[in-house]
Amino acid sequence: MQTNEKNRAGNEKLCTMPCPAMSFLLRKVLDPETPPDGHENRTRLGMLAGWTSTVLSALLALAKGWLGLVSGSVSMIADATNNLTDMGSSLVIALGFQWSRKPRDEEHPFGHGRIEAVATLILAVALIIVGAEVAKSGLGRLIAPKPVEAPAWLLVAVGVTVAVKTWMAVFARRLAKLSKSQVLEADAWNHTFDIICTLMVVVALVSSRMGWGAVDGWTALAVAAFILYTGLTYAREAIDILLGKRPDPSEVRDICRAVASVAGVMGSHEIMVHQYGDVKMVSFHIEVDAKMSLVDAHAVSEEAEHAVEKRLGWRAVAHLDPVDRSHPLFDELNDMLHLFIQEEDGLVDVHDLRAEGVAPPFKVSFDLVTNMETHHDEYGAIYERCLKAVGKAFFGRVGQAAIGIEAAVESAPMARKCFNVPAS
Repeated sequence: MQTNEKNRAGNEKLCTMPCPAMSFLLRKVLDPETPPDGHENRTRLGMLAGWTSTVLSALLALAKGWLGLVSGSVSMIADATNNLTDMGSSLVIALGFQWSRKPRDEEHPFGHGRIEAVATLILAVALIIVGAEVAKSGLGRLIAPKPVEAPAWLLVAVGVTVAVKTWMAVFARRLAKLSKSQVLEADAWNHTFDIICTLMVVVALVSSRMGWGAVDGWTALAVAAFILYTGLTYAREAIDILLGKRPDPSEVRDICRAVASVAGVMGSHEIMVHQYGDVKMVSFHIEVDAKMSLVDAHAVSEEAEHAVEKRLGWRAVAHLDPVDRSHPLFDELNDMLHLFIQEEDGLVDVHDLRAEGVAPPFKVSFDLVTNMETHHDEYGAIYERCLKAVGKAFFGRVGQAAIGIEAAVESAPMARKCFNVPAS
């Protein structure tokens, strides 16, 4: 009950905006008892942004298209085409958020959240196509200049479209901030670029009145550059999400802090973050004392999962790695390997360290972690240097070493090899 009251008060504050129309729309859409970035409110805000932008973009495209035909301005027609593309991309956004509301099913156990990235990619492709067509029109106008009619009433009409676009940009950015949605943030930037493009059209119209007709063609090319840049940026971001980009370092640090706060955890590694729209899952390995009972170790893993879920609000899965620190060689080997890592530019950590045997020569095993810039072709040299360092530090005391090498974040299996350690 207290949580609902807190959410209701917070949403009421968020809905209070300088523009009455924005406040009215937010109050109509938001569920007052859940946070604005929760799944239900997030999809509602996305649909509101998409449908509002679709209607207004369609009206702007019609208005600018008519103004472009009346004036003969290719840059105005290019701007109208850009708004027409905005209408299509906004429709995709609205439908994408509506689709993302579908509950998980047998074929999609993690829901349909990644449809947002698909919507962003479709938006990006549309922008790239339109940008190319606008550039083609601008080049044609430079090659074959034509007079442009730019009466004062036309400039006033264009100014009105700028005011409408400014409202759309502010509204979209507000919804993006509330929902924490990347696709809405992209849509807000798209509206911002549209404002810049329309202002450039105003410059072209004013220049045409002064007899500088070539400015119209150059403005069309500049508008095309904005559109292409925006499309390529969105495409890269959407593809990164669909392919699975590496997690944010700050998120990884939060996970490590949450796990480290649990009593009984001796270390953590192999942190993997999986994102499905606004749904995130994390898996990680935790090191515990090998002498701990299975029941106690399982309790520690569950507590670590709960700590991460409480801190980040994600589903967490922990894997147990037992570590036996009682071996007389363990501390010395641990210190030697951490010193070796400090001297190696490509290495960042070591884990799963084990030493076996009651008398020399002992058997040891450990896993080295590389940074993301270290290529697999460099692993051979790392094996060689590490084996040499172990042989030098433990002359005659270590006979075999099983060494694994893995990247900090990687889906490929670990590269592991066993070596006979040289006695000198």
